[in-house]
Amino acid sequence: MLILTRHHGPKMKPFYAIVCLLCLLCAGCVDRDPLSDVRLAALRPFVEVPVASLPDSLRPVNWTDARGSGSCVNASSMFNFRWTNQPDLANWWRKTYAGGETETSIRRAHDQARVPYYYTRSADRSFLEWATATRRSALIWYYPSHCINFVGYHRDPARPTDPTVYAWLCDNNRPARFIKIPEPEFGRKWLSYGGFGLTPAAPPVPPPLFNAIES
Repeated sequence: MLILTRHHGPKMKPFYAIVCLLCLLCAGCVDRDPLSDVRLAALRPFVEVPVASLPDSLRPVNWTDARGSGSCVNASSMFNFRWTNQPDLANWWRKTYAGGETETSIRRAHDQARVPYYYTRSADRSFLEWATATRRSALIWYYPSHCINFVGYHRDPARPTDPTVYAWLCDNNRPARFIKIPEPEFGRKWLSYGGFGLTPAAPPVPPPLFNAIES
């Protein structure tokens, strides 16, 4: 059995001195771990403007039924479904529904399709604030005899000194560009057009990814 003991001799033996020297030299030759300087960045709010920014190529365009009636409410429903990553439901809706809708008929269509939803009849601003906070779009009555999508309450990032909060909208008659209207003006007009709004109860859309690593 080998027993190692420590003692205080007058001098270290040459063999052990050489081994210790080699260990010290090798320790300085080891490459530094490249991950040792990597840190997780602090979480920060990330705001996409507008929050329900469905890509241009996916925004539905209004269409007419066999009698020439517009389908703005159904187009706005398709926007909601595509935004909540339900493309099959959106495509089925496009094939199944067309023409004008009322508050009652569009809710009935959602009920028949077993699509849970939230809605307001009174232009409730808190409803759209909640939709913004949870990254949802909502179909709303806006403009005479028309339905469009509300896609968020935001300031304009292109005008950083402007404190105005705008309602950002997507009109299925001209969906290529979002429309922004100052919130007080929007709220008054939304109420004058009936104040109805509806959004699916599907899970919120996650925010865009951002670099969470610092080095």
